[in-house]
Amino acid sequence: MSPRKPYSRRAFLHLGAVTLAGAAGCTGRGETNTSTPTPLVDTPAPAVGATATDETETQLFVEDDCELDETEFDDPLAVGFDSRHRLGCQGLLFDDFNDLGRWGTYDGSIDVGTPRVAGGYAAQLSASADDQRAWVYRRFDEGIDLSEYDLSLGVHSGTGSTRVEQVRLQLLAPDRHNRVDMWQPINGVKGWTRLDFGPTEEFGSPDLTDVREIRFQTWVGQGSEGVCTIDELRVTPKLDEGGVILTFDDIALSQYEKAFPIMQEYGYPGVAGAIPWLSEDADRIDVERLTEMQEAGWDIVSHPQAPHPLPSYSAAEQEGLICETKQWLIDNGFESGSRFIIFPYGKADETTLDLSAKYHHLGFLGGRGASGLITGPMTVSRVNGDDLETTDHILRMAKKYRQIAVVMFHTLDGGGSRITSAEFRKTMERIDELGLRVLTASDLWKMQPAVAE
Repeated sequence: MSPRKPYSRRAFLHLGAVTLAGAAGCTGRGETNTSTPTPLVDTPAPAVGATATDETETQLFVEDDCELDETEFDDPLAVGFDSRHRLGCQGLLFDDFNDLGRWGTYDGSIDVGTPRVAGGYAAQLSASADDQRAWVYRRFDEGIDLSEYDLSLGVHSGTGSTRVEQVRLQLLAPDRHNRVDMWQPINGVKGWTRLDFGPTEEFGSPDLTDVREIRFQTWVGQGSEGVCTIDELRVTPKLDEGGVILTFDDIALSQYEKAFPIMQEYGYPGVAGAIPWLSEDADRIDVERLTEMQEAGWDIVSHPQAPHPLPSYSAAEQEGLICETKQWLIDNGFESGSRFIIFPYGKADETTLDLSAKYHHLGFLGGRGASGLITGPMTVSRVNGDDLETTDHILRMAKKYRQIAVVMFHTLDGGGSRITSAEFRKTMERIDELGLRVLTASDLWKMQPAVAE
């Protein structure tokens, strides 16, 4: 069993090289607040490299009540533990939103949200039809160093007509003209999930050693209302270097005939999402060819696609699809890859996530950016490989910010919005130029310090 906190507070001390402080008031959007902030602690944190006492360490971070869940499943197809509980405890708790006095608003409101089982409350972000969005911030007048850390957040997208579809995290480093934006679409997920953030846009020349403000926006749109809940802003240490995972949905034959040979030239492995009931169709990759790809280092993973997204079906029907696909993978020699799932149509609800976490360790969904260490293992973000410009941009962000970009492909036949094999080759060339490591789902799983194999 891995330890409850894979990283000690002492390992994170340089995050608090200055006093952390927040202000409930506002002096203008993105402008530096010159007023005296309300400090979180009465004494400044130690300088980098200084020896800290436990008292000083608790000043830097919120007391963390995250606990590992050692749930055991009776089903022989199930994995040993729920990865959401294990990986969700990675890193340190930066803000639990129990002190909303640290947060101000530009648009909408922030209020006490739902109670947590372990005590305290989450925070509810609300936007009226006049607000367009909920937009909240927390200031650090002396600046904090986030250059060696990634951030993640627990989010409940809400329900009904007020459901939120996107969350944006912004780091002003040190101001709105020099900042990093991190967009995360959540329209494919219903219920609670954790979002691991990675840069999607840069403005100016941001210096993440001097972050003066953290912002969250939940975009709604003019004339609409939006309500969502956020909880547990966590920080995890950055990876040593960035990388990329190349995923392929639906086992289309062009993936074997066109993508596979190009990737072989570069020595790149991939991740293929298999639909068992299509594997014998003439335009799909059969078991023999999937085995060849696995022998070349690929993961062959679950992709239980039916005519509609999984949340369209009952819990029993969803579990049947998930189990049938995993059993097929095991029966055909793909047991290693069977630990991972690519969600069909990029859709999942709480039932889908609960069931998938019972049978799989990682789940790949939609998304927009890259990520570092995973705290939300069932909602690993992917960028659309058919969008060459966005994919190239996210690959560069992954390289610069030492994160893992997961790219999604379907067919390579061209036509419509799909890329051609020549365009696919350009992306492979770009990966080679950037010097990014090409990983599999198995590699990503092994990289998580909280994992106990």
